[in-house]
Amino acid sequence: VVRLAEFRSDDKGGLTLTGYQASELLADPAADATRIGQTGIAVQELVSAFKATGQTVNYAIPSQPVFIRFVALPPVAEAKKVDQIVTFEAQQNIPFPLEEVVWDYQVLPAAGDGKQEVLITAIKQDLLEEINLAVEGSKVRAGVVDVAPMALYNAFRYNYSDAAGCNLLIDIGSRTTNLIFIEGQRVFSRTINIGGNTITGAIAKEFEESFTEAEARKKAQGFVSLGGGYAEPDDPDAARISKVIRNMMTRIHADISRSITYYRSQQGGGQPVR
Repeated sequence: VVRLAEFRSDDKGGLTLTGYQASELLADPAADATRIGQTGIAVQELVSAFKATGQTVNYAIPSQPVFIRFVALPPVAEAKKVDQIVTFEAQQNIPFPLEEVVWDYQVLPAAGDGKQEVLITAIKQDLLEEINLAVEGSKVRAGVVDVAPMALYNAFRYNYSDAAGCNLLIDIGSRTTNLIFIEGQRVFSRTINIGGNTITGAIAKEFEESFTEAEARKKAQGFVSLGGGYAEPDDPDAARISKVIRNMMTRIHADISRSITYYRSQQGGGQPVR
């Protein structure tokens, strides 16, 4: 889905959402080769609807094509050496030569134990150029380019700056599920490679039908019964869909539980309270 939103700021620095529209792309993975073209058409439609020609837009890229890594920094005596050290860490962690990617980093606030972490993000340069051409081809100017999980983190911090304890955001998308842990000034994210398309693919396999047909079936009959000692739906097809989706959501639940355990044991974080 491509979404476009318009905000207005007031004299006190507050933001008001003044417009929002969305355009759905073809979900079928077989159509991946046309996804950039679809994106360009969707952006053009939204820009036209908003009469936003010539304006500057900020956009966020989904986590799936972006490399995200949290790296612990060694003790640094001089701040000017941080860039040099992070560049070395990027060379070690990013699975492509640095000249082939667009990358950036953010030094994170030190944890309670004094350890310093840095968030490194990278995307293949040719892919980013394709995405940017799809955006600017709609006669708007690209401003800030963000990564969706970090944009969601910023939105949470802006709206719930006083939220105490550990907060866990769970964002289930079409291809991935993003987990964002927010605890005080700390942030940690993890991506699970299960999303709405995974469920659709499982339904297509169960009914031996195309992805497009399975997507329509999921939207029309995708009710999830509780299972176990509870009664299944009377419709046998709905019962089969329910079982497929329930099994997939059980997998997501297990991965979320493992991620929470990892965050607490390896990152020294707390148990999410909300």
